[in-house]
Amino acid sequence: MKKEMKKAVVTIVAMVLIIFGVYSSFTVVSPSERGVEVMLGDVTGDVLLPGMHFHPPFISTIKKYSIVPKGMSTTFSVGKDGAITKDMQTVGSQVAVFYRYDEAKIMDAVKKYSDSIIENAITRSLVASVKESVGKYSIYELVENQDKITQDVTNSLNAKLSEFPIELTQLTISNWDWSDDFDKQIKETMNRTQQVRQAEQELKLEETNAQKQVAVAEAAKKAAEQNAEAELIKAQKAAEAKRIEADALAYYNGKVAQNYNVEIKLKELEIELERAKKWDGRQVPEYVPITAAGTIVDLPSKK
Repeated sequence: MKKEMKKAVVTIVAMVLIIFGVYSSFTVVSPSERGVEVMLGDVTGDVLLPGMHFHPPFISTIKKYSIVPKGMSTTFSVGKDGAITKDMQTVGSQVAVFYRYDEAKIMDAVKKYSDSIIENAITRSLVASVKESVGKYSIYELVENQDKITQDVTNSLNAKLSEFPIELTQLTISNWDWSDDFDKQIKETMNRTQQVRQAEQELKLEETNAQKQVAVAEAAKKAAEQNAEAELIKAQKAAEAKRIEADALAYYNGKVAQNYNVEIKLKELEIELERAKKWDGRQVPEYVPITAAGTIVDLPSKK
């Protein structure tokens, strides 16, 4: 009985070991991972792509490396660890770095570097890169040149980490900070700037009002000149009309006088004609009586 139980136990243990060995001999590498087989402490074969891979159980393992970007953040405080600007002001900031393993250098990651070594290298290189880039600008130029500083730090960090089996995917710089003394200085500068701008606006307003008054005066002057010119033209036209009227009246009077003289002449001719009709050969008296109607009085002849 005891022998049977012992055999059963041995059989169960053997089956467990077999199942465990079979299970341990297969490893699945996901699409976001790459694998490397390590047998008895040595790297064997090439980089393993996504899929199921067989390896000898117990004596080998497949170490997997994620190629999904992962991030780390570094904070620069305002103090001895802060970055110094071109105008000797100490500033702080928060820098976030995202990186992933370079597929072409996975073997180097396995053989030469651990995660802690890579993270320490990123931190040291990041501090140096940020301080180098910030030192090129004054404190007033930091925010204005945010994109350029970020690109400078990225380029510098890539150069410093070129020997490591990683590649940077993104870098951001945010939350610029500076000392309280400089904060007061900024507020004073802003107040002075605001006062200058207010004075400039008031000056521009006065200049605008003065220009407006000049424009109004010029418009009034121009209107007066136009009115005077219009009045002059009106007076000239009135004088011309008067002169034409006077000329017309003089012409009319002349024509009336001329017609009157013609009528007188006609009357005289009519009288002479009547005298000629009545002439009997004798001397006609110079005086010829005329009626109120203008006819000649018929006088009886003397025999």
